[in-house]
Amino acid sequence: MTKLLALALVFASSAASAQNLVAAEAPEPDKPSEHFLDARLGALLGSAQVGDSQNFSPGISGGLGYRIGDVMIRGLADYYRVGDDPSSMMARRGRATRLGAAARYSFVHTDRDSDVNVDFWGELGGGYEHVAWLAGGVLDRPSGEVAFGLDAGRRNTRNHAEIGYFMALRSHIGEAPQMPGAVATCGGPCTSATTPPRTDVSIFFELGVHWGR
Repeated sequence: MTKLLALALVFASSAASAQNLVAAEAPEPDKPSEHFLDARLGALLGSAQVGDSQNFSPGISGGLGYRIGDVMIRGLADYYRVGDDPSSMMARRGRATRLGAAARYSFVHTDRDSDVNVDFWGELGGGYEHVAWLAGGVLDRPSGEVAFGLDAGRRNTRNHAEIGYFMALRSHIGEAPQMPGAVATCGGPCTSATTPPRTDVSIFFELGVHWGR
């Protein structure tokens, strides 16, 4: 009887130790993905290209997005100047409006529970550009977008509201309009003559404020 009681005590002690070990090694539950709205308002400084017209192009930008974890889907709106150097003779001048959408991925960011918000991201998207020349005429075309940027700001850890600034380098890539009467030529030393390229690349530096919750 004494031996049976001793065996029962040893078995109970082993079971309790095993339960404590399992409880100690149990992994912590994963944190839920963050969900929040993000709004942005910024200034554009860069060079917009429309065919053979290219010059300094200031403008403004806006965006509204919804973020889930490291991915954000955004709607975009840009308004900027296009045209030639205003000091040149017969300078062509116009305004461009671009509406689009983009997917953004956060490569590195601070923890959601931190009161400091730092986020390095990349973005791919597409949109539609409308160019209106002041002397008459319009150009409508689709364009792609590539961007990289950095957010910095403050976060309220109680309600997760954010406010701060951002800076980004953005590029719009679209098909150049067909140039009437374009002929193959050499614009510099070359091995063969070609017509002007049909790809327009506009590059902007963007700086502004962002807020969300």
